[in-house]
Amino acid sequence: MIDLLVYWFMFPIAIIVASIAMTLGIGGALFFSPIFIILFPIVGVPTLSPADAFGAALLTEVFGFASGLFGYSRKKLIDFKTGMTILAISIPAGIVGVVAKRVIEDFDLNEVLSLLFGLGLWILTIYIIINKRKEKHGSPVPKSSDPSRVILDSENNKYEYKVCNARQGRVLNGIGGFAAGFISFGIGESAITTLRVRCGLPMKIAAGTSVFIVTVTVLIATLADTVLVGIESVPWELVIFTIPGVLIGGQIGPRIATRVSSETSEKLMIAIFVTFGLIMMLKGLGIF
Repeated sequence: MIDLLVYWFMFPIAIIVASIAMTLGIGGALFFSPIFIILFPIVGVPTLSPADAFGAALLTEVFGFASGLFGYSRKKLIDFKTGMTILAISIPAGIVGVVAKRVIEDFDLNEVLSLLFGLGLWILTIYIIINKRKEKHGSPVPKSSDPSRVILDSENNKYEYKVCNARQGRVLNGIGGFAAGFISFGIGESAITTLRVRCGLPMKIAAGTSVFIVTVTVLIATLADTVLVGIESVPWELVIFTIPGVLIGGQIGPRIATRVSSETSEKLMIAIFVTFGLIMMLKGLGIF
């Protein structure tokens, strides 16, 4: 009975999580994975292994980002050509990450996954701080002899920019894709950095293209994970409540984002990463 009550309670939690994630521009899996791993045992719900928790979080995230992708697509703010270049790297890397995650689980090293999740959040925090400082000096102009690309959005706003070689971020996006499959986050952060900081795309185009990249990468990683463990292993009794929640939150977040300053969002994001990272590392070390 308590399982069902908690699963029902995950519906409003999913709305809140997705709203925060879309407001900050980060993946909801960052929140769901710790909730599944840490909160459930406390309230007496059967514990999900870290690998299964990451898988359920990814599946939920697919729907949350798909909701955002629909909005960006309607506004015509996606550079599909550049996005496909990055997907050629992130998709196979994501599949490798999923396989590595399940191999570690087979060796009963679930604590290692929790520890790596926490360490990954702290590394990501440092990475974000460094890149934010670089952005203060202005986004670099892509060094490319290619012609300009022109995108006209649904409101007839014109975006013209040089076509960059997105392969220059192949290592970064390879790591991001692998991390997405392995510990459920990373590709969004690597993609937006490549598109905005390295390629110099307009922010709205970079954000829309990043959502496209994340959605497809996470979808393929989720399908690969389902093939490895079997569809019957998916905790459907849980995700039937989280998926509707993220679909709603995915529409609320962008509205909140327009009312929150970038500086406030950045500080909140870093605080969340540091806090969740510490909790997951303590969990992995058997302290929490």
